[in-house]
Amino acid sequence: MNNDRNILIASGGTGGHIFPAIVFGKKLQEQGANVSWLCGSRPLEREIYTASGIDPVMLPLAGSPMGTKSPAEILRRLAAVIRSLSLTAKYVKSFRPDKIYLFGGYISFAPLIVAKLNHIPVTLHEQNTVAGRVARIAARMGAEIITGWPVCEGVKSFTYTGTPAREPVRLPRDEALRILGVNVREGARIVGVAGGSLGSGPLSEILKATAKLCPEFEFVFLSSKTRHDDGNMHFIPSQWDMNPFYSVCDVLVCRSGGSTLAEVLKWGMPAITIPWPGAMDNHQAKNAAEFVKLASNARVFNENDSPGDLVAMMRDITA
Repeated sequence: MNNDRNILIASGGTGGHIFPAIVFGKKLQEQGANVSWLCGSRPLEREIYTASGIDPVMLPLAGSPMGTKSPAEILRRLAAVIRSLSLTAKYVKSFRPDKIYLFGGYISFAPLIVAKLNHIPVTLHEQNTVAGRVARIAARMGAEIITGWPVCEGVKSFTYTGTPAREPVRLPRDEALRILGVNVREGARIVGVAGGSLGSGPLSEILKATAKLCPEFEFVFLSSKTRHDDGNMHFIPSQWDMNPFYSVCDVLVCRSGGSTLAEVLKWGMPAITIPWPGAMDNHQAKNAAEFVKLASNARVFNENDSPGDLVAMMRDITA
């Protein structure tokens, strides 16, 4: 890759879109590319990029027009899309990218249109087993589609590449617990609970009920709340550097977002994934089905099953 090659990457909304984009972009930088990122206006997006040492170009987008039923909010979001098209066109004119990479979600729509109008090669990465709306539009417009899984419903032609994931850095348990600010019983097995970058209240409630049924485990919850303890449950703030958290997990319990599962595969840790029932097109359940085909020690738990079933699953997977 030439040192003066300009690459524009559009990714925002949630960590599931952003983290793979950051990993991919930094790899391109190592190869000599000049990389710039576009994101939306949610505070979470700025936090993630800032934690990674990146100053992205922010578009005035905080949600898809199709993600709300409020007529006033639909109009507001449509206006934001129009403004974003104009801002993206101006930035593309100044940055002059040789190629644009999109990582899905509503953030990708404006750069997709601008890329096509300016005849700039564009590739979209789909992290889930079911293509999102913008991915389907991109495919119909002739964009290259690459995927995180061997299957991708909703597009006819794609290339399976896997999802870029952060390289694991395994820390000694004592050091990792110190960084997290968690004290556990000597020799206790630890269950890590991660609900995704936007959090997951139902997942936490399921695991709180489960923790009371199996006192032999210590549970570490990633949440947006302040750090506190409740018996064998330990609650810590969200972590952008996941290495300490993953390093302490004897088993991880997580949602079934494509990027999260890609990181679990990279770590090779025992995992129980609980698909979010509200995911569009039931894509998290489909992600989970593909995940257990590739993971050496993984299980799928359904949110409507009993905590007692989850306890049995935990004891089995850590035996």
